[in-house]
Amino acid sequence: MIKVIVFGGLFLLFDQWSKRLAEIHATRHPIACWRLLTIHCVVNPCAKLSGNQTRRLLPLFWLIALACAIALHNSGSWFGTQTALVGLGLAFSGAAGNVLDLLRRKYVLDFIDLGWWPVFNMADVGIVAGLVLAFWPRG
Repeated sequence: MIKVIVFGGLFLLFDQWSKRLAEIHATRHPIACWRLLTIHCVVNPCAKLSGNQTRRLLPLFWLIALACAIALHNSGSWFGTQTALVGLGLAFSGAAGNVLDLLRRKYVLDFIDLGWWPVFNMADVGIVAGLVLAFWPRG
């Protein structure tokens, strides 16, 4: 379990570092990478939250979801494999990265643009990849 916490913490740091780099280097001028993607900063309008009350509740919702995942793991009915635990670490650290953005910036900073998909960030990658790993069928 300690490895999962360390891995999740490192991914959270990576997410915040990547957003900071994008902010510094790609705010005014987009960076094209191999015709596959473009790096440019986009304020995610769907993730803007107007009220301070709502923003203050986000960490509470995150903690409740974490407590539920831990309870499911401890019950033995869900998330029993190492892969599932790594997935949970990724998903919760990604969610923590976006919650941290909402608390600090009042919006989520997205910067990875594939052209054919909505712009996203590393936290989003962690959430999606983590949930896929967490719910991957045991076999």
